[in-house]
Amino acid sequence: MNVAATDLQFNTAPVDYSYRAPVEFFGTFDKTTGKRNKGKLGTFAQLKVLIDIFTFSVFKDGKTGVCTRSYDLFKRDVNVSESTARRALESFKELIKSEAKGKYQFNTENLQLSGGHYRLEAWMTRPIIHNDSVITFSTAEQMVVGYFNSECNRAPVELSAQDIANVLDMSVPIVQKAINKLTAGQKDNPFVYCVQKGVNGYKKSKYIINRTLFRELNKAEKRRQKAIEQEQKTEVKKEPKHRSEGLREALDREYYERKHKREEAAQRTLTRAMADESFRTSDEALKRLAPRFAFAKLKNRPDYEKLKLEYIEITERRHTALKRLCIDEAELSEEFYIQCLKCRDKLFLSGGKICNCFNSGSPPGNAD
Repeated sequence: MNVAATDLQFNTAPVDYSYRAPVEFFGTFDKTTGKRNKGKLGTFAQLKVLIDIFTFSVFKDGKTGVCTRSYDLFKRDVNVSESTARRALESFKELIKSEAKGKYQFNTENLQLSGGHYRLEAWMTRPIIHNDSVITFSTAEQMVVGYFNSECNRAPVELSAQDIANVLDMSVPIVQKAINKLTAGQKDNPFVYCVQKGVNGYKKSKYIINRTLFRELNKAEKRRQKAIEQEQKTEVKKEPKHRSEGLREALDREYYERKHKREEAAQRTLTRAMADESFRTSDEALKRLAPRFAFAKLKNRPDYEKLKLEYIEITERRHTALKRLCIDEAELSEEFYIQCLKCRDKLFLSGGKICNCFNSGSPPGNAD
């Protein structure tokens, strides 16, 4: 990829609400020898962080820019944890230029790119309701969906699960699970149509994406992004217009430092709780059950009462484990560790005035 030498620009807006995943990120596979020459650059969760930075710092027209990203935005947009984002930035430091915290640029000099990429739409990274079910693609499965979105967009393409696994450097079972999700309900608006099925699982089948559905999901994602942008503009208007840049940076730094401390404290408590087998098993079971229970309640499904009883039983088992560990439920949330109850660590009061917990360096009393 030839990148034109231009003045750097800040690029924070989504690019068509989709991410470009360069094919080189997944390594190379030699079809002739049937062997992999090079593996993927990192875990799929870490790759999403790299893909995010690449998308927002290398423009489609070849210009370069600076991707401004906080850990909150990595978490919000590509659905990865802060710890994953931190590990990715450390693992890919040779590929990411970082002159300041939250400002990144993909280093095209250290990784020559062919220009080929797979489109990972933003909606693929989070749960969606489709065909009366809550569909969640795992991080690895999201890459499979992005592959189909790019390779099977214009016309049916003959593929096997093994072919995709070879390209994306993943296991065949994960690929097959993703294909099953994508083609489920073949007559009921699937993500991907299997227009010609192979003789068995090892034979190639022909696939093409459901372009109508993909367009609808992209439109819904645009509406979501616009709502977020509008909310951000509203928050900006609430702040005083005349604020020095130095003060703004200091406030941002203090805000994220406090947030990081809260997250670390909550994570330590969660780690202690997860060491207990009873809590761990009930917590995992509750996470699996919650989407089904919420959907059954929303749609008034006949299995709602059964799921409700199961939900209550697991919740009680989880609560008992926490009580035995002398951990309050609130301690698992970062909100429990807020320093200033007056501004709730936002450093601004409702009228836009800076809270005096920032000025004094310690939380104020509850009195106004």
